Amino acid sequence: MSTARTGGRRSVRDTAVTGPGPATVDLLSPWVHDRLRVHRWRRRLGVAGLALVLLTGGAWTFQRLALAGAEADLRGEEAVGAQLGREIAALAPVQAYVGGVSRRVGTVQEAMATDVDLARVLVELDGALPPGAGLESVTVDLPGRRPDAGRVVAADGSVADPTRGLEAAACPGPDPFATLVVVGCLNLTGTATDRESVGALVAALDESAWFDEPFVTTTTTSEGAPITFSGSVALAVKVFSKRYDDLGARLGTLEPAEGATP
Repeated sequence: MSTARTGGRRSVRDTAVTGPGPATVDLLSPWVHDRLRVHRWRRRLGVAGLALVLLTGGAWTFQRLALAGAEADLRGEEAVGAQLGREIAALAPVQAYVGGVSRRVGTVQEAMATDVDLARVLVELDGALPPGAGLESVTVDLPGRRPDAGRVVAADGSVADPTRGLEAAACPGPDPFATLVVVGCLNLTGTATDRESVGALVAALDESAWFDEPFVTTTTTSEGAPITFSGSVALAVKVFSKRYDDLGARLGTLEPAEGATP
C-alpha cells in the first residue's frame, strides 16, 4: 500500500502484493497412504469380482436355458418317434398285404409273359385273305418253356429274351437253312378260286409284322372245283400280348417283395 498527498489530503491506493503461496505440510504417515492404496485396490478388485460373478451367473443361466430348451426338444422328438412307432406297428398288416401283392405281381407276370394275343392274330390273318380265298381250319402250335429260362420279366417290366423263355418253334419255311426267331406256328387249310389267290395270301402274310415265313405245303385242284390248300405260317415275337408286363408299375410295386418267387 502507498500514500500520496493531494491538496493537503492523503490518499491511499491499493497496490497488489504478490509473493509465494502458503506452504503445505503432509501430516499423514506413509503407512496411511499404503492403507489408502490397498483400500482402493480392494474396491477395484471387488468391483471386478462382482462383474465376473455377474458374467459367470449370466453365462450359467444362458447355458441352463439352452439345455432346458434342448431337453424339451428331445422330449418332443421322443414323443413323435414313439407315435411313429405305434403307427408303423398299426400298419404292419398293410405291409404284409403289400408284400403279398408284390409276390403275386411277380407270379402273374411270369405266368402271363408268353400270353399270345390270339384275337389280334386272327384279325391280322383275316385281313390278309384276298378276295376268292377262305380258311377252313386254323390250329396253333406253341412251344413250351425252356427249363433254364429263369425269370423272364424284370422288376421294371422289361424283357431281354425276345422269345420270353420259350423253346424254339418248329415251323416249316421256304428256306430250311435261314431260321428266324419265331414263337409259334399256325397250321392253315383253306380254299381259293385260283392259284393267284393262294399266292396273294402268301404275299400278304409275308408283309405282315405279325407273321413270318408263310409256306404252302400242298395245293389240290380238280375240274370245276375250287383249289384246296394247306400250309403254315410262323408267329413273330410281336404276337405276345404284353398286357401284364407293366403290372408292377400300374400297381406301384416296381420292386418285387423280398423272397418273392414266380
